[in-house]
Amino acid sequence: MRCTFLIVAGLLLTIPWQASAGNSYLESFNLPADRAYEGSESCLDCHDEVGEFYAHSPHSPSRALAIPGTDIAACESCHGPGSAHIENDGDGNIIGVEALQALTDQQRADMCLQCHASQAVNWNSGPHAGSGISCNDCHADQVHFGGMARPAADFRNQGEFCIQCHDDQVSDFRMPFRHRVLEGQISCGDCHDPHGGFDQLAWNGINETCTKCHAEMAGPFVFEHAGVTDEDCTACHKPHGSMHDKLLTQDGNTLCMQCHYDAGFSGFQIGGQAHSAMLGSEGRCTDCHGQVHGSNVDATLRN
Repeated sequence: MRCTFLIVAGLLLTIPWQASAGNSYLESFNLPADRAYEGSESCLDCHDEVGEFYAHSPHSPSRALAIPGTDIAACESCHGPGSAHIENDGDGNIIGVEALQALTDQQRADMCLQCHASQAVNWNSGPHAGSGISCNDCHADQVHFGGMARPAADFRNQGEFCIQCHDDQVSDFRMPFRHRVLEGQISCGDCHDPHGGFDQLAWNGINETCTKCHAEMAGPFVFEHAGVTDEDCTACHKPHGSMHDKLLTQDGNTLCMQCHYDAGFSGFQIGGQAHSAMLGSEGRCTDCHGQVHGSNVDATLRN
């Protein structure tokens, strides 16, 4: 069993940490059994500034939202039972700031997931889990201990919020051909679930994400393009932005020739057919083979 060192009421405590599920976030602290939950009204008698912070948020103490299956609500769902803290005139005996700062990123996520249980499976299989990011880093305007990112309300759209951390995508969104995320015409959440990854149950999560909008590319087709059925969309397209039309990873003919060539061919023989006149005169593969995702009428995907 791993142990977490927590500072509570000025004392260094060694508290066993157990993997949390449901409401076991609080159970993991092994708090004394005689402590009782007093309700957030008692907390706000002293911590009125916290009440003001949450007043107009989903976590407002007035809503008294409880951990599912329990009567533990609002402040005490994160800070634990308040009876001993109150009896000692606010001197320790609570899961306080120092204790919360000592939690790992996963432990902080577990604190949130005890209520937001519907996100538990998604989070643990998603891209942010284990990356040093926890819920409060993005939802700084929803929790009073803040996080790394500025609140979403500070930005014009979701894309601008996300690139605070994902700054490697900024240059892609400024390419000549791009998904217009920074312009607000599409949002990161249209393709990415920030709490989870691509659909793990889908036959191909990336392709199914793309075909939500590009349904005409989904098929099924009588004649399938193997590059579509055996790969995902990113084999040919850069989803954020590209120097090439249709977000292609390379210029059209160069892209096609990565797969469609015959070793040792002469005279531009491709698939047993001469292509020298076409390709030698700067023709493009898609001038003839325009149905690149699949066709219902021609096995060679010609127009």
